[in-house]
Amino acid sequence: MAVFILGASDPSAAPVAALIAFGAIVGIVGHLAGSRKTVVAGIAILFIATVLMIAGAYVSYEGSGKDLRPCDAPGGC
Repeated sequence: MAVFILGASDPSAAPVAALIAFGAIVGIVGHLAGSRKTVVAGIAILFIATVLMIAGAYVSYEGSGKDLRPCDAPGGC
């Protein structure tokens, strides 16, 4: 089993959000153009972004059991 080590302690969600937006745009353009291959490419990009989002959440999970939300957030403290 391969082990992947990420250099960042807290991965940013911005690249994944951008990838989701790009996949949605590619899918929409594919629908408008009537290109089945472009639609499939957009959906594939969305699936890749979903996998990356889950992987990022797994990496950033600390497992300490404490609530990491600020005290002024709803449900915090």
